Amino acid sequence: MIRRHDFNSDWYGDEAGIVADASFFAADAAARDRALAPFAFVEARGPLSAQFGVAARRAGFFLADTQIPFRIALAQLESSPSIAGLEAKSAAEEGFEVREPAPFVHERFALLPGVGEQELAGRYLLWSARLIAEHPETALAIRSERGVEGWFLSRRDEGGLELTLAMLAADATISGHHLYHRALLHYRDLGARVGRASFSVANSAVHNIYASLGARFLEPQGCWLWIRGG
Repeated sequence: MIRRHDFNSDWYGDEAGIVADASFFAADAAARDRALAPFAFVEARGPLSAQFGVAARRAGFFLADTQIPFRIALAQLESSPSIAGLEAKSAAEEGFEVREPAPFVHERFALLPGVGEQELAGRYLLWSARLIAEHPETALAIRSERGVEGWFLSRRDEGGLELTLAMLAADATISGHHLYHRALLHYRDLGARVGRASFSVANSAVHNIYASLGARFLEPQGCWLWIRGG
């Protein structure tokens, strides 16, 4: 009912899980406790419904975030003079690593014991390194005349292009909108037709960026956490 989340376990330094079968919430308390016992924390995703919320709370979970999924038609994007001076280079063309990104402030894992800004930065650096190594053709560094302004890391799968992770550099001189727009145009030019991802409902800046670029927003989804001893 719960499977190990390998990445989160590697990052957190303790066992992390994710609910893989919703039947977990229908199980009796003893079975749920046995399934949860190996883990320091467990994440579950589900609809924002009263029925799911009651079941999740009964199992000891709390609502940590709401994610808004979306799809965006990359083939319909047009360029703008405001990003004419920006260049996108993939890790397949010119190897790079993410260094000193701007802090992430909309992050549910900040609710975990022992996790502060430094630990969150470490999570994103680890995640970035894996995405760059595994998907170099869609891992982009966005540069201006002054140097690297940020990064946009994506991956292809059966559903198209997952727009996985975008970050401004801590000393960036461009806006997030310009970073996203330039990266998405690069994906368009690679032949990608549709991109998809999700973001925290608290992240109004990203919401506004994708809205301005023509994204279509889908049904929100709750992210629930169980924390050992919580």
